[in-house]
Amino acid sequence: MAIVKCANSHYFDNEKFSECPHCANLAGGGVQKEDFSESLEAQKVGSYAADYIRKNRMGAERDEEKTVGIYRKREYCGCTAGWLVCIEGEEYGRDFPLYAGFNRIGRSKENDVVLTDPQVSREEHCSVIYEEKKNVFYLFPKAGNLTYIGEVPVDEAKMIESGQVITVGQTRLEFVAFCVEEKRWNRPTTSV
Repeated sequence: MAIVKCANSHYFDNEKFSECPHCANLAGGGVQKEDFSESLEAQKVGSYAADYIRKNRMGAERDEEKTVGIYRKREYCGCTAGWLVCIEGEEYGRDFPLYAGFNRIGRSKENDVVLTDPQVSREEHCSVIYEEKKNVFYLFPKAGNLTYIGEVPVDEAKMIESGQVITVGQTRLEFVAFCVEEKRWNRPTTSV
């Protein structure tokens, strides 16, 4: 079996098909190899693709009238507990605020600290956790991703202190704590 990619970015088995079955079905033709007739699977994929395109073309005109909601990742109390400052790598000079709870680090925009370093995992590479009750920070690596404090690899949650350097991929981030010892944010109490 050899999986190849056609000009329209569809993947197919070129030992079963002489050309892309997705493109051929959309164009209305069948795909066959000398002694192999088009499989039921290819027909289903072609039908699905054609239905999808037809529905999206018809729906495109109506989309302009739809209300689009704005997604907010997380409600922050607005209290910065600390920062990560990039001292080496593509984000050199940038700072990233840290808040209470998990602060996920990765390349995807779904993370709290977004890096462009290609050696950093797209999904969560690791996290810096600020634990409010104890007023401490932890570095928590994600399984399978190399994460270092200084030159020491981290394979489980480790407490970190201000001034320590965290390395992920080719990026070095210096940790700066705002909430230390007795300095912490007191949540305002609401009176009724």
